[in-house]
Amino acid sequence: MQLVKKLEIQSKEKIIEFLNSQPVGRIASIDIHGYPQVIPMNFVYIQSADPRIKSHNIIKLDGVYMHSHPLGEKLENIKRNSNVGFEVDRHICFLPSYYFHPTDASQADTLYISVVMKGNAVIVEDTEEKAEALNMLMNK
Repeated sequence: MQLVKKLEIQSKEKIIEFLNSQPVGRIASIDIHGYPQVIPMNFVYIQSADPRIKSHNIIKLDGVYMHSHPLGEKLENIKRNSNVGFEVDRHICFLPSYYFHPTDASQADTLYISVVMKGNAVIVEDTEEKAEALNMLMNK
């Protein structure tokens, strides 16, 4: 189904506000066999100009920061292929089919707010950047 343009979030600020109001997002990486692996993760969206950042030299890019165990399939996937997807959603309501058609049950739908991104994952090695991002994640 094509999203109705008037329902699309147009403001970057509103998107970031939505992202940082949600506790969990899902990162999709590509496993060794070429299949997507989707994992729920705690995350925070940080802008390099965010006033909460103590040192603006630490956060290099606007983006999603996640805390992860130092070992695991997700990290191996990212090391092999940094292309990832990231998705965050909030369920709004279920719309029964009778809203749209009196007898066609296939017309039922669900409303969500969602943000879907594609990009390249980077494993942060800098300990100061890690600490800053983790502090912001904990504050979230």
